[in-house]
Amino acid sequence: MSSISEKIELLGKGVYKDIPGTLTLKSLPTISELDYVGSEDYDQTMLDKIFPKAIEEKIDFRQLLEIDYYWICRCLRFLNYGPYYTTNVLYCEHCGTLHGEYRVNLNSVGCKPLPDGFVNRIVVPRSAFIDFDGDVVLRLLTIQDLLTAYKDKQFFWPDGSVNKPLARLCYMVKSIKGQENLTPVDVRVIIERDFSSADYKLLRDEVSNLTDYGLRAGGSTRCPKCHNDGAAFVALMDDRFLRPTVGDLREWKHSRAPRTT
Repeated sequence: MSSISEKIELLGKGVYKDIPGTLTLKSLPTISELDYVGSEDYDQTMLDKIFPKAIEEKIDFRQLLEIDYYWICRCLRFLNYGPYYTTNVLYCEHCGTLHGEYRVNLNSVGCKPLPDGFVNRIVVPRSAFIDFDGDVVLRLLTIQDLLTAYKDKQFFWPDGSVNKPLARLCYMVKSIKGQENLTPVDVRVIIERDFSSADYKLLRDEVSNLTDYGLRAGGSTRCPKCHNDGAAFVALMDDRFLRPTVGDLREWKHSRAPRTT
């Protein structure tokens, strides 16, 4: 089988110093699929085994922005398996119906690009808070930052699970009230000591709004019951995302077949 390739533009193409703005993706050999199916750590497998085989350029994949890591996963999915995806749940708000497995088209999943001239220095101004009297400066995370945050035991709950929202936030912050070189634990201490619960909620909301870039969590399709076009689905970027059903592949094959009329 001949290899198929395509070039893609990274969402963060203007942010990187050592990563080109355009990458060349190649079709995956069967051995690569065996690497990630059933993998205990999907993201590490993608970064260490799949990306080096699927991307022509030799770069440090762990320094990709989180949004670009997921963008590449999506593009690899389209290149190798097409856009059709069997989602676990489909919900139509129009008729209130919850459906089980349903085949959808991932092209309906939107993506919010970074604005022109984006600099990875995002400021939450002091005016956003009720009592706290300083600016908070943050950045978009790399995929390595995110993986490290979610494994940092300083942010684990007593039951052994990680407080993902707090860990993520503390790894994003670069400075608070002009204090630079803060560790994630330093950030946590400052938040717990100096932020009221109201200001902490405001901070989280500001961070969510100011860093809301990249792929959306899901898309929409036509409801099989009422035929409204707003039925919503979720398409999480996990190992299942790169494991299409045979039905998904047959739908892709059918959509690619040349018209005879």
